[in-house]
Amino acid sequence: MAYNVNKMKNKDKITTKSLAKALGISHTTVSNAWNNPEKLSTDLRNRILSYAEEIGFKGPDKLARALRTGKSDTIGVIFNDSMSYVFIDPHDISLMRGIATQCEKLDKNLVLIPLRKRQQAEIAPITTLVDGYILNATHNNEAVIQQTLARQLPVVTLDFRLPQYSSVSIDNAGAMAEITRYLIDKGHRNFGIISFSASKNSRGMRDLSLAVTGDNLVMVTRVNACRETFIAHDIAPAACWLYETRHDEAHGAQAAEALLAAHPDITALICLSDRFALGAIHHCQQHGIAVPQQVAITGFDNLTLDTDGPTLTTIAQDAAKKGEVAVELLLQNGPITHYELEHQLIIRESA
Repeated sequence: MAYNVNKMKNKDKITTKSLAKALGISHTTVSNAWNNPEKLSTDLRNRILSYAEEIGFKGPDKLARALRTGKSDTIGVIFNDSMSYVFIDPHDISLMRGIATQCEKLDKNLVLIPLRKRQQAEIAPITTLVDGYILNATHNNEAVIQQTLARQLPVVTLDFRLPQYSSVSIDNAGAMAEITRYLIDKGHRNFGIISFSASKNSRGMRDLSLAVTGDNLVMVTRVNACRETFIAHDIAPAACWLYETRHDEAHGAQAAEALLAAHPDITALICLSDRFALGAIHHCQQHGIAVPQQVAITGFDNLTLDTDGPTLTTIAQDAAKKGEVAVELLLQNGPITHYELEHQLIIRESA
């Protein structure tokens, strides 16, 4: 069959509808050549694509399709830190690998949405066209998060639960209670905890005489699990100290320095991440503090980190699996599901 290529080229705008008319087939058939190729025979799809190339048609307008159907085939991942964080932090690298792998399998796109940009910069409302969001341990009182939830798109939370949305997490409270009990059983009674912030601007040192509150629910859950374990073993929480700070090795070292200087009776540092623990170990090494003989140190995540010293006692979790499951839950039309991954206490030299 001959097609009038010049006639098509002279039109102001080539669309799937005009292409379908020229080929003498349905608009749906032409659309399937790009959007649902498995529904067409190889010969038919090749015929459509060859003719489209001949007349200079690059394919359907995906933005127009998304606006028309409400579907963009794109997932948004929102996280507290800067854009570079997910390419630096080993846990988030593994997490994003799991998310990206599952998106590739399902032919979905991925948008990364950091909540921290320039220092003190105002974050604009999120208007990215996506089919749903994965919230990665966010500060949930942030205006941007509240605006996101108000869009009433599918949401999956990571490492914390909101009753109306599916979630993927380990038993964070159980993991922290387990590692705290282990240290207590080893004879420790004076503790410091190095943590990321409970709320957006909370920083510095305080005792645990009161339960921790805030909108970073993974932090609140983990620290309060330690506190409750102290109380259950007759250890006064007012004599245990929390230091909230930025999440990296340098700030872990600063927190360890501040805690041990202010409270030299501390014999165990419970760190909410391996990165914090690595910084704490480096501080102790640089100041002649023997680990674990003088101060035991524990982490969280079981990352492959070189401590250049004692190997790290930590909690192992599968971050890549967490990401894969999150994508599956976000895209399914099933009931609200709170998926709990396994975790394991890994005992090594640092404690």
